[in-house]
Amino acid sequence: MSATKGDVRTSSREVGKGYAVDYPPSVWGDYFIKNPTLPHTHEMSVEWMIERRDKLVIEAREMLLATCSPFAEMKMIDALQRLGVSYHLEEEINMKLQKLLFREFDTDCFHEISLQFRLLRQGRCYMSCDVFKSFVNSQRCLKASIQSDPQALLALYEATFLRTPNESFLHEAQEQTTSLLRSIVDHLEKPLGDEVRHALKTPSFRRMKRLEARLYIPLYQENKECSGMLLELAKLDFYLLQRIHRQEVKEICEWYYGLDSPKKLFYARHRPVETYMWALGICYEPQYAKTRILFTKYTSTMTPCDDTFDNYGVWEELQPFVDVVQRWNMEDLGQLKECYQDFARFIFGTMIEIENALPIETASRDIKLLRDLTNEACKSYLTEAAWKDSQYIPTLEEHLKVTGVSTCYKAMIGLAFVTIEENLPEEILLWMSKYPQIIKDTCCICRLMDDIVCPSEVEEHNVATTVACYMKEYGATKEVATEALCKIVDDAWIDMNKEYLTLTLIPSSLLMIVINHARVMETMYKKEDGYKNTSILKEEISMLLEKPIPF
Repeated sequence: MSATKGDVRTSSREVGKGYAVDYPPSVWGDYFIKNPTLPHTHEMSVEWMIERRDKLVIEAREMLLATCSPFAEMKMIDALQRLGVSYHLEEEINMKLQKLLFREFDTDCFHEISLQFRLLRQGRCYMSCDVFKSFVNSQRCLKASIQSDPQALLALYEATFLRTPNESFLHEAQEQTTSLLRSIVDHLEKPLGDEVRHALKTPSFRRMKRLEARLYIPLYQENKECSGMLLELAKLDFYLLQRIHRQEVKEICEWYYGLDSPKKLFYARHRPVETYMWALGICYEPQYAKTRILFTKYTSTMTPCDDTFDNYGVWEELQPFVDVVQRWNMEDLGQLKECYQDFARFIFGTMIEIENALPIETASRDIKLLRDLTNEACKSYLTEAAWKDSQYIPTLEEHLKVTGVSTCYKAMIGLAFVTIEENLPEEILLWMSKYPQIIKDTCCICRLMDDIVCPSEVEEHNVATTVACYMKEYGATKEVATEALCKIVDDAWIDMNKEYLTLTLIPSSLLMIVINHARVMETMYKKEDGYKNTSILKEEISMLLEKPIPF
């Protein structure tokens, strides 16, 4: 697999103020340019598959509407969502959830109650955790009847990840179910044992949905309750979307490697394929193609921007660069050194592309928002550069206030907002621009998960991580600091759950963008930094873009 075109390994020579960098190139390089077409193993043509998929969607709709058993309804909705085809049946699923809100199960229906709770909260329908009181004895331990039921344990475990602050029972239930499932998983028969391992690795609600569909399809296929019709629909739909995504990533690679500016940024990470995977985590559905393309172009541009501040520039050069970017005027580029002129052209050019792709009626308003958010990120980069040069280690709160913005998540979310929902009301843009709590939460998750997997408390080039900040502020060991930051990540997820339920004036499609940003981190930074060392993500990207799903 070629990894040469425009993605040359960073030189190990010193750059900027004596900082050496050595980012490995992306393992993908120009692979998708040379291999633009996704093959398949199905005996029928693509045209037949499209027609067959559309018929199966109708059958699935009829099947869901005809299902009378509440438990069967819930299991079908769960399967549709985890198989990645629920976007075809959103109206029908929402209708079923509204009815499910008023359904009461017997107190010993542990599996049913847990699944009901999870599906309703995933659908932004509040259900009190008081329904779980019957699950425990007087010592607040799970009853023996549920401890002896692995499927009920698994359902409760998954439900606990939808908890909100102050729901202490669900916190205790999460600890108990995790311990119990770990103790029995190696003794469970397939496919239940595989399903439990899958859940213990990452719970369903926190998984990147496109990757979850690809991993869940074979698990579902082994389930004795598997619907052959839903399985066929899931495989056909996944493959047909794979074809669309394969063409999009080819377009992105041709765009990126066709530009002059990235080739000159020898010190930076060049990650168009990995960034496209990021976009798939935000929105994979076919109607969001424009969002994926623009999101990938923007993020592929801002990654070298981050690296310019971290690995190349010094304060005396970066301050004028930020000043020019703040004004967004091409005529000011002559004030910069040639290398900074190159990169400023890269940023300005990407912004022009984005503006031209936006609706004429709101393009000037929306691009101003994105420029303002980009300016915030650049100012944060500059603050980090000052910390780096002075070897300053801030408090954890001070660090997160700056580096939460420098994740660029706020700007990436803003871009996704104005492209997924065109002609957004002013009040929603104003709400988003004020850095609401749910966006702070996902930025916090991004920053901390990145730092937790960093091999050193101080990143390359003497930039203190949040791990180092915590260690200094609290006199803690690295292990204690890491554990504390992991808890902050979990608390941020719990807070997002609350915001997701209570922000009723914000469309679900927009709030899901915010949550999906956090879900991407669960894939990219679960154990190691997959954005830096792209071999970590090779298998995941291969499943999504390179290898067709087997029929």
